[in-house]
Amino acid sequence: MGRERRVLLVEDDADVAELYVVQLRRDGVPLEHVRSGQEADSFVRGRGPVLILIDLKLPDVDGRELIERWSGDPICGAIPIWILSNTMPEDNLWWHAAPNVQRYFLKSRVVLSRLSLEIRATLGLPYGERISNRIAS
Repeated sequence: MGRERRVLLVEDDADVAELYVVQLRRDGVPLEHVRSGQEADSFVRGRGPVLILIDLKLPDVDGRELIERWSGDPICGAIPIWILSNTMPEDNLWWHAAPNVQRYFLKSRVVLSRLSLEIRATLGLPYGERISNRIAS
């Protein structure tokens, strides 16, 4: 499996996903979106994204279960994960021990433009003035 320069958003709420997809793609983040844990697992194992943004409450598989499954795999375990949840991080202290989880965001406090900037900076993608110039060209 070769890694794609894609960010995977795992979010089952269509309205929330739409907000993320529109903002992040508009800002130049190469984003793919799936709605279930099963779709996420297939994508991660088959296409190897460079970053996973995952909700913990999915309709078919618990996000924590997926994260733990991926962390046990030598290839999937190397993919950084950022959790997006409605549950307080203090209620999910297990994530500190997950080797591939780097960040935990409370959805109600996420500022999408800031998240986009952090993703682009993490992945070395253009941002700010550089992305405006690239789009204008």
